[in-house]
Amino acid sequence: MVKIMDKGKYRLMTATLLLVCCLSNTAQARDFVDLVKYCEECHGMDGVSTIPDVPIIAGFSEEGFLNTIDVFRENERIAMEFHKPGEPETVMNEIAQSLSDDEVEELAKYYSGLKFKPAKQSADPEKASRGAILHKKSCEKCHTNNGKDPVEDAAILAGQWMPYLERQFDNILSKKRLVPKSMYRRVKKLSPQDIEALLHFYALEGNK
Repeated sequence: MVKIMDKGKYRLMTATLLLVCCLSNTAQARDFVDLVKYCEECHGMDGVSTIPDVPIIAGFSEEGFLNTIDVFRENERIAMEFHKPGEPETVMNEIAQSLSDDEVEELAKYYSGLKFKPAKQSADPEKASRGAILHKKSCEKCHTNNGKDPVEDAAILAGQWMPYLERQFDNILSKKRLVPKSMYRRVKKLSPQDIEALLHFYALEGNK
């Protein structure tokens, strides 16, 4: 039986493939405004994604943005999957590799200067209360102010899309996304219920 791709994922894949085609044409000079428009195809206007599987990138720190591009360039982090094992839904690795260092630096400055706007999503207050305790114990050291601060290469967690964050936990545990050993050890100690509680905490905290 042929599996039909849902419309949201089809649009996301189409937009991303168009982006790669545009970025891969190195013979043509790229205007910065056009470059931002390409990013917005997936990450939304002003970096505020409306697709739960795609992260909000407005408000990233410059260091965090640069680090993210670097890990994609080095294939230390692979884009999300939904077709077959090893076949990415998006092609962020290829996009990152197609960008020049100057373009990455320009984009890092641009998105770090934008305001992070939390995703509008529902959360369970009871689970969030448990997540608050877990965050303070295991995550606050790096993701300060309850995950609201973009500190160095620590991304904003509060207000980020829950499906995106859930996938990042999965990728860390399966080692599809390489992280510092200290972070991996902390995540590994979390139960599925702990992770769910953290997701609800970040969703609720971001909209306070």
